[in-house]
Amino acid sequence: MDAVPPNPASFAPATGTAPPHQARRSGRRGRRLPPGWRKALKAAHVAVSVGLLGSDASVLALTAAGRLGSDPVTVYPAAHLIGELLLLPLAVLALAGGVALGLLTPWGLLRHWWVAISLALTAGGTVLAALVLVPGLGTAASASLAGRPVAGATGLVRDSGAACCVLVATVVLSYVKPFGTVRRPGPALPAGPSGPAG
Repeated sequence: MDAVPPNPASFAPATGTAPPHQARRSGRRGRRLPPGWRKALKAAHVAVSVGLLGSDASVLALTAAGRLGSDPVTVYPAAHLIGELLLLPLAVLALAGGVALGLLTPWGLLRHWWVAISLALTAGGTVLAALVLVPGLGTAASASLAGRPVAGATGLVRDSGAACCVLVATVVLSYVKPFGTVRRPGPALPAGPSGPAG
């Protein structure tokens, strides 16, 4: 009968503290949401993201119609209203929900490439919506209501189309989850008697 090999951990001195990897794990577990709350947060984030994609697609359809010759007084004020009251708040909520999911679930914010890339895309899209797209829609709406020609109609189509592409990319990343985990540099090895380890 073969003898069972002894467990190496049974020979380790008892220090009263957990190993570092267990301490990290328990620290992360303390920040995690219970499963019910995690599902609720995920459902809310998905609903907000779908609403954001829908509002962005609506703005794209309106700006494309304006570029193709539809009545500017009908198109651009409606696009600006959607951008200001729906698109921008939903973009901020989607970003906040993504950060909350990263911090309060096992995925983390910077542990997986797909999460980090999605976060960067969502943050960039939110900034561009706030600083470029919605102000541009406001300028176009004011010009059309004043009876002036709308300058930059092609740029509005390009900007709203780019925002739609970013949102579709984040959906694909969330579904496929590519690229694995982010590799962090390990601790430096101590130098031996003959110099640095090589």
